[in-house]
Amino acid sequence: MTPPARIAAAIELLSDIKSGFDPADVIISEYFRKRRYAGSGDRRKIREIVYNVLRNLGILKYWLIESGGDQDNPRSWLIISILVEEPESLESYFVGGRFGPASISTIEKELIERLESRINTQKEPDARWALLNCPEWILEYFDRAFCGACDAELKALNSQAPVDLRVNLLKTTREHLQSYLSDEGRGFSLTTLSPFGLRSMDWSPLLNTKAFKDGLFEVQDESSQILALVVNAQPGERVVDLCAGAGGKTLALAMMMKNKGEIIAADASDYRLRRSRSRIERAGISIINEFSVESSVLAETIDPVDRVLIDAPCTGSGAWRRNPEVRWQLTPDKLRKYRETQEQLLHDGSRLVRSGGWLIYATCSLFLEENEEQVDVFLKNHKNFRLVTAKEFLGDNENLSSCVSDHGYLRMSPAQNKTDGVFAAIFEKF
Repeated sequence: MTPPARIAAAIELLSDIKSGFDPADVIISEYFRKRRYAGSGDRRKIREIVYNVLRNLGILKYWLIESGGDQDNPRSWLIISILVEEPESLESYFVGGRFGPASISTIEKELIERLESRINTQKEPDARWALLNCPEWILEYFDRAFCGACDAELKALNSQAPVDLRVNLLKTTREHLQSYLSDEGRGFSLTTLSPFGLRSMDWSPLLNTKAFKDGLFEVQDESSQILALVVNAQPGERVVDLCAGAGGKTLALAMMMKNKGEIIAADASDYRLRRSRSRIERAGISIINEFSVESSVLAETIDPVDRVLIDAPCTGSGAWRRNPEVRWQLTPDKLRKYRETQEQLLHDGSRLVRSGGWLIYATCSLFLEENEEQVDVFLKNHKNFRLVTAKEFLGDNENLSSCVSDHGYLRMSPAQNKTDGVFAAIFEKF
């Protein structure tokens, strides 16, 4: 593909991502699946262009607002990005023709002149939200959660995430898999927190490797692997994964249980559950039973179980490194609806736990409103549950102990732990 064709592809992808129907990584993967003619170099470069725009979108929006442009126009985002980083190439990219983007219009030329004048005078935005690549209304939520460390967390959320693998200990060891991948020219180091993780900054495709097809690993952030440790599911137990989705954490729990016992993977979406079936087969797991049902109905369908994991739908603010566009799609109303859903799931999940069993509530959010405040509401309304510190289930690992707050919650973040953000609270029923 020519450089203009790559720019045209990036504009098309940014337009699709702006619609918000799917995460950016899913949209990009599907885009290239339908365009087999794009070589690996083209795919890598286009992906870099797209994520560079998304990780600088606050600054790009700021300049457009200040210069009278349309802050929601993906083509304008890319024009400014090129103007800032390689201005001498701008017109050579926008050449029109069959495969390139349309030539710069008269209106766009006028906008570029205003932008150049503004950027040359001001150098960088004077708005905190723009520099931190975050909608202004969201800043107060980070300020509440992190106080003086807010800016550091938002900067970390704007960095590139590593590739973390969860090794399937039912089939191999992480040292063996590390050596195997090294022989294929893929360097991975042992994760410092998870006892069954590997990490790399190399985003070369892994899903076509023999190791993946043989079920030796799943791609999973280290924080999600630690969550499996916190659940502490034991062989022979009955466990419910109430928001199982595509099965990433379900598989981790099955591995922890040594494929002995029963896991009920429940989700309101049959489509999400169907996506997990090939993963279950590949991993060699036989203890997972799927239920496509609303959480309120499940308690009337099964007997109480030993443990219930609620990995609740949330803003995903802890995972913005992987999907940086999500921060711009979030609204106060969406946050309110997430909180309502979380509260209902906690109530429904509590009905599934046997006396003496455990309920684990988790999110990949960094907001107090979705985490600690939900815990407070739950304990106020459910007097037969008590909070248990996560340290009870994490052993003597000093690094892991630092991930537990003074109140006993698991709380991890990109700046503090170099992982995605995750929160978990453990309740025991009595």
